[in-house]
Amino acid sequence: MSELLVRDVTRAGRELGRASLTDLPASATIGELLSRRIHDEVATYNGSPGPVFVGLVQPADSIRHSDGFRMRSARQLDADAAVLAAREAVAAGMLSFRLGDEVTSDLDRVVDIDGLDELLVVLERPVVAEL
Repeated sequence: MSELLVRDVTRAGRELGRASLTDLPASATIGELLSRRIHDEVATYNGSPGPVFVGLVQPADSIRHSDGFRMRSARQLDADAAVLAAREAVAAGMLSFRLGDEVTSDLDRVVDIDGLDELLVVLERPVVAEL
């Protein structure tokens, strides 16, 4: 099984966050990787809800801080709603992916994970959703 580092960056290259995906197949679509990453982040938080959520999609009632998103109150988050918000952000051009020198927003694009050092998620602006 493969492993992949996913880094969230602004268009100017400033890093906003990162995630490590493990136990991946040798290849997957960008959409599958996006979904897996978000489900992992939400599952980690839901396992022990606290004052900070670390993830790609910002809960609407939270505030961004250097360590993640400060929650107004600890509660269970909805991973499917977060995935939907991210997919909508891709469709709206607010979120794209950089594979080496190539930028794409094709969620059906198959990626050879073993041949990839990292996947960059390029955010034009934060993805915020009611989770």
